[in-house]
Amino acid sequence: MTRSVTRIDIQSDPSTVPRLQDRLMELAADTGLDEMTGFQFSVAIVEAVNNCIAHAYRGEAGHPVTLYWIPGEGFVTVEIRDRGIPMPTPLPNPVTTAQVEAESGRGWYIIREWTDEVAYKRADGENVLTLTRRL
Repeated sequence: MTRSVTRIDIQSDPSTVPRLQDRLMELAADTGLDEMTGFQFSVAIVEAVNNCIAHAYRGEAGHPVTLYWIPGEGFVTVEIRDRGIPMPTPLPNPVTTAQVEAESGRGWYIIREWTDEVAYKRADGENVLTLTRRL
């Protein structure tokens, strides 16, 4: 079982997402998440990264997105950092049925449903989204 922090650096480009998803699934397995939990958590993380690309960077490729995979005792936390524009409403709560059915808003629904804790802050010119999942 992996217990050390893993840093993943990617660019704000949708083509990086499949490789990221594969890496997250490897980390999930190494950390002790069962296959379904690992899949759900990795999808939630990818949704959050897609939000960085689409909203913080307005779809512009080539900007940094950094993830930290932080295993703990009975949980794993992922911190996602980007240097894009501040998220005006980073954590809609609760997500409504209308948002889920709309073109936008489904990602937040997935993030909320497939993580145990979600936190956002703006620190040192970066958006910092923290997602936690119990093992």
